[in-house]
Amino acid sequence: MTMNDRERDRVIALAALVQTVTLVRQIAETGQVNQAEFETLLHSLLAIDAATTETVYGDLSQLKPGIKQLNKQLSDKKSKADTTLLRYIISLLHLERKLAKRPAMLDLISREIEQIPQQIDYFGDINNPQIIARFADIYHRTISELSPRIQVHGNPQFLQQPDNINRIRALLLAGIRAAILWHQKGGRRWQFIFQSNKILEISTELYSSD
Repeated sequence: MTMNDRERDRVIALAALVQTVTLVRQIAETGQVNQAEFETLLHSLLAIDAATTETVYGDLSQLKPGIKQLNKQLSDKKSKADTTLLRYIISLLHLERKLAKRPAMLDLISREIEQIPQQIDYFGDINNPQIIARFADIYHRTISELSPRIQVHGNPQFLQQPDNINRIRALLLAGIRAAILWHQKGGRRWQFIFQSNKILEISTELYSSD
């Protein structure tokens, strides 16, 4: 099939969003996270002037897990776990629309994120607990004030650990970033219902590409 650039970018942003919520669930249920996928999403928060949607995430290979999960999500065979992911996705898309109506909050998030590269230089790694805590704090002081707040479900043993709370909040901030990209490229929530087959076709083609 042929796809235009906006359709391609839209599905890339959606795959990033799916990858985000998949990692949120991974942390909530196991206390573990795939570090490479996690860092890809953290870096996306700093890619403000990226030339394309794809380069926000480095390259397409960095989003292969999200694309694969998106394909599964759009297939006919849904599990209970997939329903949980869909709920997170819809919640993030909804919060992004709420955020779009709060320009002062958007500006605050941008100013806070602009300071993080200097902190990374100091701590030496974007995956440093202090940097993750900084992303988490930005989310906590801004997005978490919007309603309805996202309720993350999982194992209380893991959800009560401060490091896991920070990682989940940092990921949710990255999820908002992906949702903004999705909307900028013409993405709308109703497309999940009326254009799911088309999204699946594009996602399948992206997964098969080198």
